[in-house]
Amino acid sequence: MTEPVRVDDPRVERLVDPLGIDEPSPLLSWRLTGSRHGIRQRAYRIVVAAEADPLTAPAHWDSGLVDSGESVGVAYRGPRLAPRTRYLFRVRVTDDHGVESDWSPPGSWETGQLDPAQWTAGWITAASERDAPLPPDLDTTEPLHSLHRIGAPDGGRAAPGPVGGPVTLRTSFELPGGRRIVAATTAFADEVTVRVNGTEVPAVGSAARALRPGTNEMAVTAPAGHAVGRLDVTLDGLPPRTIATDDTWHTDDGRLAVSLGPHGAPPWGRAAITHRPSPYLRREFRLDAPVRRARLYVTAAGLYSMRLNGNRVGSDHLAPGWTDYATRVPYQSHDVTGLLRAGDNVLGAVLADGWFAGSVGFCRSFHYGHVRALRAELHVWTTDGDHQVIGTDTGWRAGTGAVRYADLQHGTVVDARAEPVGWDAAGFAGDWPAAVPTDGPAGRVTAAIAPPVRVRHELAPRSVDTRPDGRRIIDFGQNLVGWIRLRVRGEAGRRIIVRHAEVLDQDGELYLDALRTARATDEYVLAGHSDGEVFEPEFTSHGFRYCELTGCPDGAEITALVAYADMAATGEFSCSDERINRLHDNIRWSQRGNFLAVPTDCPQRDERLGWTGDAQVFAPTAAFGYDVAAFLRKWLVDVRDAQLADGAITHVAPDVLSGQLDTPQHGSPGWGDAIVLVPAALHAAYGDTRVVRECLPAMLRWLDYLDRPDAPRHPRGGFADWLAVTPTDKDVVNAAYLAHSARVAARLAAVVDEPDAAAHCTGIADRATAAFRDAYVGGDGRIAGGTQTAAVLALQAGLVTEAERPAVVRRLAAEVAARNTHLSTGFLGTPWLLDALASGGRLDVAYALLLRDTYPSWLFPVVHADATTIWERWDSWSESRGFADEGMTSFNHYAYGAVGDFLHRVVGGLAPAEPGYRRITVRPRPGGGIDSAGARLHTGYGLVMVRWQAEPYRLEVAVPPNTSADVHLPPGVAPPSTDDPGVRSVAPDAEGGTVAWLGSGHYTFSA
Repeated sequence: MTEPVRVDDPRVERLVDPLGIDEPSPLLSWRLTGSRHGIRQRAYRIVVAAEADPLTAPAHWDSGLVDSGESVGVAYRGPRLAPRTRYLFRVRVTDDHGVESDWSPPGSWETGQLDPAQWTAGWITAASERDAPLPPDLDTTEPLHSLHRIGAPDGGRAAPGPVGGPVTLRTSFELPGGRRIVAATTAFADEVTVRVNGTEVPAVGSAARALRPGTNEMAVTAPAGHAVGRLDVTLDGLPPRTIATDDTWHTDDGRLAVSLGPHGAPPWGRAAITHRPSPYLRREFRLDAPVRRARLYVTAAGLYSMRLNGNRVGSDHLAPGWTDYATRVPYQSHDVTGLLRAGDNVLGAVLADGWFAGSVGFCRSFHYGHVRALRAELHVWTTDGDHQVIGTDTGWRAGTGAVRYADLQHGTVVDARAEPVGWDAAGFAGDWPAAVPTDGPAGRVTAAIAPPVRVRHELAPRSVDTRPDGRRIIDFGQNLVGWIRLRVRGEAGRRIIVRHAEVLDQDGELYLDALRTARATDEYVLAGHSDGEVFEPEFTSHGFRYCELTGCPDGAEITALVAYADMAATGEFSCSDERINRLHDNIRWSQRGNFLAVPTDCPQRDERLGWTGDAQVFAPTAAFGYDVAAFLRKWLVDVRDAQLADGAITHVAPDVLSGQLDTPQHGSPGWGDAIVLVPAALHAAYGDTRVVRECLPAMLRWLDYLDRPDAPRHPRGGFADWLAVTPTDKDVVNAAYLAHSARVAARLAAVVDEPDAAAHCTGIADRATAAFRDAYVGGDGRIAGGTQTAAVLALQAGLVTEAERPAVVRRLAAEVAARNTHLSTGFLGTPWLLDALASGGRLDVAYALLLRDTYPSWLFPVVHADATTIWERWDSWSESRGFADEGMTSFNHYAYGAVGDFLHRVVGGLAPAEPGYRRITVRPRPGGGIDSAGARLHTGYGLVMVRWQAEPYRLEVAVPPNTSADVHLPPGVAPPSTDDPGVRSVAPDAEGGTVAWLGSGHYTFSA
């Protein structure tokens, strides 16, 4: 008798028992298990019930028996779902032998608010938040330029601390005549005296009355020997002008001042006039019966941290995440049943700037607004049948606490002495004023799609280097993204300053220049608890391997907390070359560090933006390492939200650059093509047709924008092959990408049964291909410009005929050889470089490039620089020149990590033959002296495994139920017998071997 198939692992939206789902037709999945070969599903039946097991309660929906092999991403098609309701479902299937399985274990999902109209709570904030003036900016004088603290010189060098005694520092500046002074404001920290043209003016306030046309002089007398500040002047009809402390100022005796470091540097830290204390909000309420179930639905303008009866709610960080808040605002759902009790309870919240009001990119703060606000509803169902709702309203009270400043890029200031004891618990005696209503962001409040940011790893220091001045430089051995946790004991009022950096400079100090204006500095003032205290910043993140502690008492315990989106790890790769394994680890670490709220270019400097070009080249690699289906689907919503009326896609999403810089921030081919190529990657990896349908209208608008004869390309034609060793003409890159994206879009339109759209995209692709060939393809394999990228794009985008391909590959290989087997490609050429060679018959050259470890190459940072993440530039650092361009040198930048896709498919031998790995290609291609490798991937159907060794040849393959695999066996390896029920067919291939089409099971092949 045939062993029955089992149905396991029921999931909703790829998650186990998710909470707060607002999808009207959530996607259901399950997996088949069984020991026999060749298991397939012929049909399924789904039953769903509300708040009960569907086998014992009336069905809310019964799909009936559906003749289908689909078991991943099957849409719920039942009656309309109710808000805040738990639905349970079970599945049974009919297998390929016609045998019906038992019912699966129950899976579940719980709806959230479902509709913004369900919200009864409003937005609230503190009155001081709404009415207080914004603090001055002492961090930047203009984009990418830092403001510095200055002092008198000491023997021709900057003193490490205050230069003894008072000092007066002076500067002069010109103002044109005939212009009305619109505004002139000073902002100087500490106890300084400021005079303009001999008239004393406020250190923080207006200086307009003291200014005059022509030459002006400003003098700052600093009792402590140093000063930091600025004067901002706006004249009618002219751009604002900033006069800020820098090393062009002079002392009274005519000597040049010296920089003592950017504002915020130790030992002084962040000036109090720049603090922006976080609002603390609390609400007391009473429950008259034990709690049966409780859910908290919450969002914020800014970031929030929720507390309930003195306990932190959930493990999420940096919530609610980042979107264009004028378009949509995500909310999270939390199960707080266990935190409540009958009697008195307190719900609390701490708010911070986040992306909403803090530093975003390299332009400015307060991009979306400045009033931090909370919107929350606590729904409590008690055992007596009551349903109580505690929402944000004027019944809440507002105060402040230990969090004095919090910025994602600059860091936090926490003064533990200022924390009101017991503020988030019942019985608090503080007399806080009532919270006030506010408008909140304009965006639609919807359930979060992206996975939450959580701490996923903890790292102990690899080494601690204590300097003579007491500072400690700590090496965690890994470039990471997150923050530190410090367990410390010391006297009240002691200030600890923690600075972060990715690398050390030639003197062994933190290399901070690459951070540009991002301070990446946290401060903690001890409360002085006798049993010690813990500092862990809640509202910031840093990209770092090293940190510097100033003022830290002996005996402190420090840990690095690694945070990123809570995506399931899905793929693994390893091979016999440990350098390649390190490279692959570096790719994974760069993905972790840049998949926080959106796929960012870098996580450390004053940028951290969702650059579209970076994301589209890396998406196939990203989808192997982690389950990025929800993460990238949410980001594609951001891309669509930012799309312009004419169809142009912005360079970054969410779009914070448009209107901030002089040049248009949209319309770059290869970057905007993310709207086509990222959905294509998700479809290939997960079989996700929903995201294709969601993005198809935006794809069509983008392609129509590019297809216009007069389409503008920004900046000045597009980014093209960004950061290439040898640039490729922008027109060549743009034309190739238009043809490629249009061809991909046509295929995607056909997948979702949109024949008119498919035909339209095919027409664009055909015209673009013809135009490329006419303009750039010559005889004997010549592609205009002769660069590696030009040849790669022509080959991989299908812009040359089959007859022409060998000549183009020959020229490409020759160009590589002419560079002593080195690459010269940038962001767009690199992802396809090795594939262009391998598919063209030059696997030997592809492996030679992959294994090269001198500049420029993937292994150069691994072998020569102890890199633990992927660099932005091939030579972000080198022995010959040191650090590259300090204005744009990131040591955690995943774009060149797109080579991971080649490692998985070609070296590991594992690729999707059909979307979602419903059919799998197993085709390892050994070379380069790598004598063994393997890849494992947890797909929606189960685990796929490929493991091979070259001498003697051995190949192991695991194929999950309800899938099949095309296994390519080299000459000399005996094919499997078709008597095996898992072997569907065996056929010869073009290389003298065989292709075995296998059903599920575990197989081993040997020479």
